[in-house]
Amino acid sequence: MANLETIAGFASIVGTLLGLPALVIALIQLSKTKKAAEAAEVAAKNALQRISNIVSVASIEQLCSRSRDLVHLMRARNLSGSATAAFELREALAKFSKSKAGIQLLNENDQMELLDAVSDVHDALERAAAINKIDASLREDLLLGITKIHSQLSMLAAVSGEKAGGIYDYSE
Repeated sequence: MANLETIAGFASIVGTLLGLPALVIALIQLSKTKKAAEAAEVAAKNALQRISNIVSVASIEQLCSRSRDLVHLMRARNLSGSATAAFELREALAKFSKSKAGIQLLNENDQMELLDAVSDVHDALERAAAINKIDASLREDLLLGITKIHSQLSMLAAVSGEKAGGIYDYSE
């Protein structure tokens, strides 16, 4: 019986000696796995931020395109088309100003100023389109206002592009 106890004790010691390195290796692997998971989490967050920034650029480019169309329609003296384009710009800007990208790029006062400027242009164009007539000085003022709006949107696109990783880097 004593012999069996000695063999059992010896087996227990051997098992412990073999198990300890395995436990150490498992703990090391667990640490490496945790570090890899944390790095993957950071990479995923960075990717999501970059995608968000690119979506922001696309949204602002859409606004720039609408303001550019409005300038062209005004220059072509198309009052009905200009009123429609101003409405579409106003609607798109209102939606953008409440989006995550819009909130990140513009403070609330700047958003309201830009939206008010677009609203004023839209209202004036709707009145002119209703009677199919526009005063020359009003047309000139509206064109200047629209180009100013377009410039502001273009600057926002540049800022957004820079945040998205310099997609507007013209130096290369």
